[in-house]
Amino acid sequence: MAVTDTQPPTVDDTYVEIRRRYISGLFIQGVGGGLISLTSSYLIFQQTGRVALVALIVVMTNVPQLLLAPVANRLAHRLGGPKLYVLSWSLTYSLNLILFVLGLTGHLTAFTLLSWYLVQGVTMGIGTPAAGLVRTEISPPGDSSGFNAAATRAIASATMIGLLLGGAVLAVVGPAWVYLAAGLSGVPVVLAVRPVSRTYVVSGSGGRSRLSDARAAQRTHPEVRAAFRFAVIIFILSGYAVTIPSIATRIGDRAIIQSVLQAAGVFGGLFVVVGVRYIHRRSSWVAVQRICVTVIAVCILYLGWVALRDHQPIWYLATAVLAIVPLGFSLNLDTAILNGAIQIAAPVEARAPILTAFALIPVAAVPISQVIIGNLADLVSLPFALAVVGGLTLILVLVPHRTAARAAFTALDDAHLFPESGLSGAMTIGAIEAAGLTIPDQVLGPEIAGVEEREI
Repeated sequence: MAVTDTQPPTVDDTYVEIRRRYISGLFIQGVGGGLISLTSSYLIFQQTGRVALVALIVVMTNVPQLLLAPVANRLAHRLGGPKLYVLSWSLTYSLNLILFVLGLTGHLTAFTLLSWYLVQGVTMGIGTPAAGLVRTEISPPGDSSGFNAAATRAIASATMIGLLLGGAVLAVVGPAWVYLAAGLSGVPVVLAVRPVSRTYVVSGSGGRSRLSDARAAQRTHPEVRAAFRFAVIIFILSGYAVTIPSIATRIGDRAIIQSVLQAAGVFGGLFVVVGVRYIHRRSSWVAVQRICVTVIAVCILYLGWVALRDHQPIWYLATAVLAIVPLGFSLNLDTAILNGAIQIAAPVEARAPILTAFALIPVAAVPISQVIIGNLADLVSLPFALAVVGGLTLILVLVPHRTAARAAFTALDDAHLFPESGLSGAMTIGAIEAAGLTIPDQVLGPEIAGVEEREI
């Protein structure tokens, strides 16, 4: 009889049902997130006709999170991730009742929507590290990467469904009921985490890390500095998404058009895991980075060229989708690789502040990018804004290979065998730990992944 080395489930078996409910809750929550994203951007642009005001959605949501990061870290140390998750996300989802009432009473304006996003940003800000801590706690031993991959797929597929359904649902039931449904969609995932919050024991051990340590590490570790610089570039480029409502109105007035365009970007992100596995042992990070930036530049320039001319609506829609799918794929692929790179390159003594600071990059870069791109589109034209972004991106591709940042990542390839060192599973903190690397328990920053990973 053959002897297997399969071990029976250990104490973590207590989380089997919780993990199942958590994944199901993420899916339901993702559908609600897609509905609310489509509805808010559509309403604000239709009421104001200004791309820059659509960008304020991200500004109002992200700025409080950026300012409250130190407070969130202290709360996580004191309460523990699961309890903080239940508290912060319960408040966040309950806020949808305000929009439901405003919609029923006819007071759902661009001003009230943006004010609501500012309040929501505060509740999300106090719970910034909670999602990552919850996943770390309930992940099965030896299969953290599989669990995180399942969570990523659930959020990505659900968000795409929510975006695709958003236009039709908005037309049939109106915005008030959309916001009510979005609020209720968060109930299952909060209920899934609640049992963990009751049994989780908060550890008082471990020193308090300072974000200033991340800056010091950048000065002494060029590969860390390069990862931060490339991340800033990628998240600035992701600000192109603010132009989608304007692109949609050039095709037609129906919300379903915007649904299709936004879903196209998420659809591209669904293939990131496949793309990472394909480049495993086939290419260096520098080559993949250059290809991703090239694709991003070409696709944005193409969107600008299409917007410059008059086209039949169906042709315009088809070509826009054709550009946005690879654009979303490249942005998400590069983000995933950067996540793995920073976790591998960060020195052990400063890993916690580095990962926390790295997590704050999109919180700051995305709203700044969207405000600039939105104002360019409003003050000059949509084609001009896209041409500027695409043209500057193409210039980045032509930067000589021997710049300090690229040289640093070439050294990273050699020193860490990156991406050959298990990159296909190294897109989450759990995957890095499964690969044999240690990440301290005090790491409180959220995992960096594609836009579809964000729990909203």
